[in-house]
Amino acid sequence: MAVMRPRGYLTDTGAHQIEKACEEFLYRGFKKFIINFSNVELINTQGISVFQSILQKTSERDCRVCFTNINKLHREIFELTGLMKYVAVFQDEDEAMLYLKGRFDF
Repeated sequence: MAVMRPRGYLTDTGAHQIEKACEEFLYRGFKKFIINFSNVELINTQGISVFQSILQKTSERDCRVCFTNINKLHREIFELTGLMKYVAVFQDEDEAMLYLKGRFDF
């Protein structure tokens, strides 16, 4: 299970760092991902396109992706762009880990 904790502004550079990390985890055989947004201040259109790319790559490899600690603005952005259809969303990493370990059905 891979946990990623992006920080600050997920614009061009910041979002691509997350994408590179995800690609490395995929290369190493990871199938379960948690992305914690608690320290993300802003996501722009470039950041959204990177997350769309991440979700496409993980979907092609039959992976599970969870978002945690998303605020109201993040949620609205993810809903408007359709990303919420492809991820499970949890309040925190602990809930997501339980879900990915198959201990609870949310």
